[in-house]
Amino acid sequence: MGVILYAYYAGCDPFTAGRIQNVDQILPYFIMDTLGNKKGIPGLFLACAFSGSLSTISSGLNSMAAVIIEDIYKGLMRRKLNRDQQGFVSKLCSVVVGVIVMLLTYFISYLGSVINAAISLSSTLCGPIMGVFFLGFFFPKANRLGALIGFFSSLALQIWIFIGVQLTKHQRSNNRLPLSIANCTDINVLEIMNSSRTTTAATHIK
Repeated sequence: MGVILYAYYAGCDPFTAGRIQNVDQILPYFIMDTLGNKKGIPGLFLACAFSGSLSTISSGLNSMAAVIIEDIYKGLMRRKLNRDQQGFVSKLCSVVVGVIVMLLTYFISYLGSVINAAISLSSTLCGPIMGVFFLGFFFPKANRLGALIGFFSSLALQIWIFIGVQLTKHQRSNNRLPLSIANCTDINVLEIMNSSRTTTAATHIK
């Protein structure tokens, strides 16, 4: 999808042209740009996109609640629950995890693009988890202590890399593919270019 969007807007970048305020708005803009003249189709597409996102979030919350109950509450704490208690605790865990996720969105808003932030955070967690799976698959004699030490060591390293990337992202050069607004027909290209140069010069002066 990203390659398609880049190829479609390579000659008239909506972000550079000021048609969108954030790069995360490129997909809804593309839908309205290509299907806006067909009544109902853009809304149907966006509804499908939101439905897919909500289903993923709901399954993730339910999975987290199940892990907390089975592995932590019943496993580590060795507590016993009847059916009604387990249902109540599961719902409570889903609500708590959902609130935590909503609070984390405030933190993610400072990480730039939502897609990049989501990929970075998921990679930070997926690496150690995959390592534990490989440890159990290829080394049957591995014990619980070794798996925990390896998991938390890997997690600490991944978090260190993630924080370092976020702190130094403004020091790295921009390696994005070139974009242009030369083919935009409904904007003043020279005015936008002059405005961009003025902003760049002011930034260098500061």
